[in-house]
Amino acid sequence: DMPGIRKYPRSVVVGMGVTVKTLFHESVKLLDISIGGASIRSSRRFHMGGEYVFKFDLKGRFVSVKGVIVWEKLSGTKKISEEEVMPVYTAGIKFTDVVTDAALELRQFLVDKLKERRVAGVRLKFHTPESTLLSFKEDCVVKDLSIGGMQIVMGQKPSVETACSFDLVLAGNENPVHGEGKVAYCIEPTEEIPQGYWVGVEFLEMGEEDKLRVSRFLERLPTGNE
Repeated sequence: DMPGIRKYPRSVVVGMGVTVKTLFHESVKLLDISIGGASIRSSRRFHMGGEYVFKFDLKGRFVSVKGVIVWEKLSGTKKISEEEVMPVYTAGIKFTDVVTDAALELRQFLVDKLKERRVAGVRLKFHTPESTLLSFKEDCVVKDLSIGGMQIVMGQKPSVETACSFDLVLAGNENPVHGEGKVAYCIEPTEEIPQGYWVGVEFLEMGEEDKLRVSRFLERLPTGNE
């Protein structure tokens, strides 16, 4: 039994036109940054060539820039218990929107910091636990749905407990249902089911009117608890 989703009766909605636009938010460690890109470290793998939005907290100044992952390597492991270790990946980002106000603000921050530290070069390294918020979008098919969550198929692998926002399009409805959630579980693709990651999203916040729309939609469908 999967956690997070089975608290409520679920309905299989494959083939019914139920889709969802998702935006996932994960924290990663910022290693260094320049005008053109940055290096980050995380326990998750990145989607090479995939577009991400990076929100940097540069000493209280938040800057959001778009970028793509241009390289990635396994850089080590992290011990999570006496028996288990987790892989750690380092990745390089190339910023793609270098002419926006956010990019100009980033440029000024770097110029100020490099002067302050009296260092040569254009890449600022961080030796303290600076973090950044990495966000990525994906349009997904919904496999099953309940009032408490959904199971979706994804091309990228989100980490468990990752926060997300979503716009859920119910069949026959023009206006999407908006909500906030988190990843409850993630099942790896297999030879039998190779089409993507099966991801359970637990709903955390949703407006009363949207909850009612989901309930009414579900009432018209058969339920199952296999």
